[in-house]
Amino acid sequence: MNTRMHAAVVIARRQAQETVLSPGLYVTLALGLLLGWFLVNGFASSIDSSGFNPAINPLYDLAARFFGGVFGSSFVDKLFAEGPFVLALFVSFLPVFLFLSIGSVFRFGQEKAAGAIELLTYGPADGTAYFAASFLKDIVFSALALVAIAVFLAVMAAADNLALGPLYLTALPVLFFLTLTVFAWGVLCSIVSANASSALATFLGILVVFLVVLTGELSIAGDSVRTVSSVAAAILQWISPFFYASLSFRAAQGGSAGAVLGGIALNVVLAAALLAGSHLAIRRRGVRA
Repeated sequence: MNTRMHAAVVIARRQAQETVLSPGLYVTLALGLLLGWFLVNGFASSIDSSGFNPAINPLYDLAARFFGGVFGSSFVDKLFAEGPFVLALFVSFLPVFLFLSIGSVFRFGQEKAAGAIELLTYGPADGTAYFAASFLKDIVFSALALVAIAVFLAVMAAADNLALGPLYLTALPVLFFLTLTVFAWGVLCSIVSANASSALATFLGILVVFLVVLTGELSIAGDSVRTVSSVAAAILQWISPFFYASLSFRAAQGGSAGAVLGGIALNVVLAAALLAGSHLAIRRRGVRA
């Protein structure tokens, strides 16, 4: 293990200890599990003699109307074809993901402004080691949270006599590597921004743009909106982790395991490119605010 990686592991261990001792991770994980419980139980209560009927449950009635109005009825059918677990997985993980990503982006900006990162670079660490430590800490806690959520949903499935379908099993690794790439975007935003507020605004703005483009691709909007979204997607899709995740999901629905792995691999390549760009940026800009 080289000096930089050793420094990154030491810093990541310290940051992980701080995360474990703070209540934020447990609160967001508990909130995610609670949301997953509502979604799974709500789905089970929405099954009648003809199958899944979202009109029975107000939560699913609202969800079906929203997704159906934006993406069309076929999207709703695919989303719930294997039960509630794909939606429950994403919704359950969302609070933890926001806690880790927003916290890391904001913390990097604060510690850069306070001179804490500059102080570390006078020792065996450098700026790359610091952002690598933050990245490692986030992906470890993301993996642990996904494992906890997966176990919880498996227990819920057994309790409600529901099956975990292949699309859900595909969603687990796809979501993890999607998260990895989003964290890499957070690292880059933290480095190129002047302070914590601008870093957070840039990071959230980029995610919103990527989600709007993805929504434009999937929506049933008019032709003029589709044309605009298609042009935007053609430019932005290659740097959007959501695009590669959507490729994996479409491949899973088509039964192509190779294409699923291809979408995951492209997200890994994008994450590596973003981290390499972060390394070059922090060497050029330095660690001063």
